[in-house]
Amino acid sequence: MVDVKKAAQLLIAARRDGHKMDALPAAAEPETLADSYAIQDEIMKTIGLKLAGWKVALTNDEAMARAGATEPAAGPLFAPHIVATPQTITGSSATVGGFECEFAFRIGKDIPADGAPYTAQVIAVAVESLHPAIEVVGIRFATRPKLGVRGTVADHTGNFSFIYGPAVANWRSLDLAQCGVRHLVDGKEVASSSGANVLKNPLNALAWLANHLAKRGYEIKAGQWVTSGAATGPIPAPAGSTVTADFGKLGKVEAHFQS
Repeated sequence: MVDVKKAAQLLIAARRDGHKMDALPAAAEPETLADSYAIQDEIMKTIGLKLAGWKVALTNDEAMARAGATEPAAGPLFAPHIVATPQTITGSSATVGGFECEFAFRIGKDIPADGAPYTAQVIAVAVESLHPAIEVVGIRFATRPKLGVRGTVADHTGNFSFIYGPAVANWRSLDLAQCGVRHLVDGKEVASSSGANVLKNPLNALAWLANHLAKRGYEIKAGQWVTSGAATGPIPAPAGSTVTADFGKLGKVEAHFQS
């Protein structure tokens, strides 16, 4: 049996102290995806930080295949790690695994678990605002990639921090699948994509999350954030660089990655 409490304690400490472990102890390494979500649940219970939102990961076929997953993954966002653009990362650089350009939602109405299953059309009513965003990816033990989705989910589903830009005006009139984003490092484009790379539409990711959380006994609350998964990334950047998510008319978000 996996030592869920030990795994959670180690991962919380690694996040708090900004250090990367070589590996989780064998007894604390998740053997199944259910183990990983149990570790995540224990982290949320014991980390002592306010739960202020959720993230969706693995929202395209390439990312799922790379992680050995058959569906997306979900994880918590904690209040101290949610900031407005621009963010300067001045510590814990050893645990920064890359940067992702994402479409994010601020929730205006509770999305109760007993309303599941949700569709993208139904879930859109609960959204207060849409925001361009960057998720800074975190990795707290070096052997995590070999565990695929099990390692990612256990390790806070890879969250280091979440950076949001200004609310997008009149977003409901937009086809989010067609909204583009350019991923820049020090002003140079390194990738580009669109909302279609996020389960074909970021609202689909929000609906998936609500349905997934309902099965686990959680629900999305008014005032919480949801970041819908990588339109681009994760892409590493060297210390000393600036990463920009350029959503064109929808706005920009910046992360300054200092050593």
